[in-house]
Amino acid sequence: MRFEWATIIALSLAPAAFGQIGNIPGTGYVGIPYSAIETEVTSQRTMTALISRDALGRTRQEYISRQQDGSELHSIRIMDPTTGLVLMWAVGSGVQDRVVTVTQLPARQRHTGPVPEDREPPSPGTRPCGIGCNIENLPAQVVNGYLCRGFRVKQLVSDPATKSNSIRTTENWSSPELGVIMRHIEVDVIAGRITSEINNVTRGEPDPTLFQTPQGYRIDMSSAMGQAGR
Repeated sequence: MRFEWATIIALSLAPAAFGQIGNIPGTGYVGIPYSAIETEVTSQRTMTALISRDALGRTRQEYISRQQDGSELHSIRIMDPTTGLVLMWAVGSGVQDRVVTVTQLPARQRHTGPVPEDREPPSPGTRPCGIGCNIENLPAQVVNGYLCRGFRVKQLVSDPATKSNSIRTTENWSSPELGVIMRHIEVDVIAGRITSEINNVTRGEPDPTLFQTPQGYRIDMSSAMGQAGR
């Protein structure tokens, strides 16, 4: 299955969750395995993640945060388009509930296929992308060694607390070679500024044990079953 540039944009704008802004690691793109480091910075914290994608298109993110007692908490998420499931668990001295939570992968990410061909991107300029929304195609630039295509979205959003409107700006830089969002910037008056950047990319198959669930953890399928029943 082949995907066009518009599909990359649609996946890039998927809702943020669990330290993940859109499809940053390129879930579902097969045949180009890699490992890298993702750094996410917000107004409140900085998080580092070890990320990888295997040849099957499965992606793994391991976010590392430091607790008040100085220990580290590792939060792991595997997105598996071959099964349509997301697996999440935490590892650390303070983790008492040793459980792997299983949910369903969003429908828009249940695909596998090659990274889209690097066709000529849309011409520079701005066009509407919905009510109160405009998208601007940006000139290509190199991000951490990879040529990237960029776009900027400006969207009108409403603050439910104050009922006031403001503009949210989202900027993504995607590598057509890797099928990965190398840089993401999001700014609005509610959430502040969020940046995410991929660096230290190593090409090659990651350790297959990284995609296995840890021993001693129970598997909780209740969330996935509940989603399937809706």
